[in-house]
Amino acid sequence: MTFLDLVQRLARECAAGGDIDTLVDAEGEALRLKEWIATAWQELQTKNDDWTWMRSSNLLGVGVSFATVAGDYDYPLGTGSGTVGVTAANFGKWDRDSFRLYTTALGTNDEVELGWIPYDAWRNAYMIGAQRSARTRPMVVSIGPAETVVLGPPPAAGYTITADYFTAPSTMSLDADTPTGLPAQFHLLLVYMGMISYAGYESAPEVLDRAKAKYGPLMRRLERLRAQPIGMAGALA
Repeated sequence: MTFLDLVQRLARECAAGGDIDTLVDAEGEALRLKEWIATAWQELQTKNDDWTWMRSSNLLGVGVSFATVAGDYDYPLGTGSGTVGVTAANFGKWDRDSFRLYTTALGTNDEVELGWIPYDAWRNAYMIGAQRSARTRPMVVSIGPAETVVLGPPPAAGYTITADYFTAPSTMSLDADTPTGLPAQFHLLLVYMGMISYAGYESAPEVLDRAKAKYGPLMRRLERLRAQPIGMAGALA
């Protein structure tokens, strides 16, 4: 469903807004319906920060791939040499278990996983004394302030790092925009969320009851299918 389709469906469900042919220059009740759908899309994307449709995976030819620079242990968000290759505007969070490294000249036949450690552990192990000046093949990765990728030991040139990340929430503003990545069978979730907002604004308990009755089962289905599974914790000792 397009953004316009969703707003039109919300208008019908709430018997509100009149005939909405376009969202351009919407005003009054039509503008409120438009904003409730737009807000619902933002809230749905941020309800879980690891929805599978928001994962940009290097296995699919996306994700990130960047070259090491000799002595540079810290790689910030951005594009160009010495950065990870994704901008802050498009970035949500790292999949910290997805980092890999290979010698660029040898290609992926040389590829290995990088172990992940907490930032303070990385700092205490590799940013102290003579370790600061090491120039070798990195073995571990961590995430520093501002979501920078930090490598330990500090690398020599000639390595390639790959990883997956979760994208930032997308927005809808034009009639033909769609909720990018959300499976079509779940688009009505945005309508039900819009109905809840409408019911609160208009004090319409009958609309609220209908919305909640449909929202709950559909949201549980979406979370079963598209939220990352919770892994088992490791042994304590």
